[in-house]
Amino acid sequence: MAGVRVTETNQISINGNLFKTRGRVRERLASNQPGKLTLGDYSDASNPFASEWSFSDARGGIGVEVLDPKTDLDRVWWATAQLRFLARLVLPRLATVTVAGPVSDIQKIKTYGGSVFQTYGTDVRIYNNTTDSHGSSVRTLSNAATDAAVGILYPSGTATSTLVFPTTSELDYWNGSSWAQNTTDIKYVVFWNNLLWGIDNAGQLYYTDDLSLNWSIDAQLPLEAGSVSGLLVGRGADGFQHVYAATKKGLWIHDDFLIEFTETDMSDLPVHDSGGLGSTKHQGPIYYAAGNGIYQFNAGTGGTTVNPMGPDRDHGLPQDKRGVIKQLLSSHNDLLAVLDASSADGVSALTENATRGFGNHHGVRFPTKTGFGMIIGWNKLGYEVKWLSGSNDRPISAAEVSNAYGENRLWWASNQRLYWMKLPSDTINPLKVPDTTYEPSATIELPWNDFQQKNQKKLALSLILETTNPTSSETVKVEYALDNVETYTDIVTQSVTGESETTFPIGGTFPIGVVFKSIKFRITLTRGSTTTNTPELNKLTLVWRQRNKELVGVSADIELGDANDKPGRQVLDELKTAAFTDTLIQVTYRNDTTEEQNYSMEVLGYDIILDTGEQYSGIFRVQLIEPRQTRAR
Repeated sequence: MAGVRVTETNQISINGNLFKTRGRVRERLASNQPGKLTLGDYSDASNPFASEWSFSDARGGIGVEVLDPKTDLDRVWWATAQLRFLARLVLPRLATVTVAGPVSDIQKIKTYGGSVFQTYGTDVRIYNNTTDSHGSSVRTLSNAATDAAVGILYPSGTATSTLVFPTTSELDYWNGSSWAQNTTDIKYVVFWNNLLWGIDNAGQLYYTDDLSLNWSIDAQLPLEAGSVSGLLVGRGADGFQHVYAATKKGLWIHDDFLIEFTETDMSDLPVHDSGGLGSTKHQGPIYYAAGNGIYQFNAGTGGTTVNPMGPDRDHGLPQDKRGVIKQLLSSHNDLLAVLDASSADGVSALTENATRGFGNHHGVRFPTKTGFGMIIGWNKLGYEVKWLSGSNDRPISAAEVSNAYGENRLWWASNQRLYWMKLPSDTINPLKVPDTTYEPSATIELPWNDFQQKNQKKLALSLILETTNPTSSETVKVEYALDNVETYTDIVTQSVTGESETTFPIGGTFPIGVVFKSIKFRITLTRGSTTTNTPELNKLTLVWRQRNKELVGVSADIELGDANDKPGRQVLDELKTAAFTDTLIQVTYRNDTTEEQNYSMEVLGYDIILDTGEQYSGIFRVQLIEPRQTRAR
């Protein structure tokens, strides 16, 4: 209480009243010993006085910036490393860039007859895998291709494998021996039910089995011109396959009997300029992209479900890595998403409204930024980055998964170059395949972790790192940052297989620890010149001490007799009033004009040794405690 001073020995002020004490006041540290907290596996450093946070599992994927220990122990904020295997975090698969072709963006990539066809503007070329060359032009289109597809048509009743490139104004096609052109204004195509289906910019659907003849007119999409984003085939509510139109406002299904497009449970989305781009079917359901989000659309006789499951969930992607999903691709192990962050069109300003979980599409939206192009994969557990471009590269313009040249590969075009990466056709540990090749480096950023005690201080004691290093050229580097400031300090760079422990502070004379409120780690994996070598991060463990705020406890024996210059009954009443007060009371036993030694306390308990009869003399033994820290200490 401001203004109360204790100027004499053997005196204490409680709730604004001065009392004489018998002997000295006893002050103690009243904070309880914090309990041990273990996140992840135990280590050899387990002890009752230190907590641990162990990280060896990132199978939940990227996208969590602030850790919730109850749900996110297998998540990271960002990583370019492979995350699919427990205690085996390794470099990403090596991407091969082919020789430069024409100085132009590649619009479309499509495999036909075991070879990869590419369109550079209006120029069609075939990649030669043996000589690593793009050859000369095999066809000049009248306009740039807007889609590409391969399937079987039946000219003159003969089954003929056909490659088609629509351009919005016409359609060029290759039957394995000759090129030709159909002049109908087709923008997007899909093969289904022994027919080629095409749709124009106005939403008029056509079909044919012979491109040398006229198309048959079918349904009209009941949306304004320019709404369609592509055609695909997927399961309908009747359990059978149907043609779908992906549009800027959702999915429309083609009714084969009524010859019309009808609404689905995803036909009422708000219009999105990038809505539906590259939508695809993957292991049953249809996946529809809109900006940075992806919807899983699963129709069937048991009902239709729509689940948001894109990389924009939770905390999304780092701002310079966010972008518009331009294409979705199906592979054996992953749904692959091609993102263009060079302009981030359709990714709008930040609002604060976030929920997590598979079935909840949160409201986190981020500001438009220039950034990277990348390919990420979703395996129903989480997202993993497959490839990341340079920050100044031109965007990824096309992609294809195929078995061209006798190998299962992902092909893509970025920065006016053609790339490919070998993909496994089953779920395998890359370390068990000796000829797997790896990129030179990768990073892993763990989430910020405040151990769900946001404003409470902790003490970092040591970091235990377990790695596997084929040679001393393969290294694992660990850095840390504190208290939501992205400034990193090196901890250790490990180049030898085994376990090491580094104490905090780094380079300090004594291991006295580093105080923090929140902490995160950044890990960098690097290999030497041998492309089949990769370092492995097996386990990282932070050993830390949980700190409670320092709380003061006070005990005093207070005289009830004449020593207080007031009747013993009055002294007893004043002390009991203090004990039974609902709010905290002010306590001090110092003459301190700064008020720094005035404590807001409550009576924890008391014990009275009291004369009987009419006398109120005796001892009032009181215990007082700060339930919260009165001021920072």
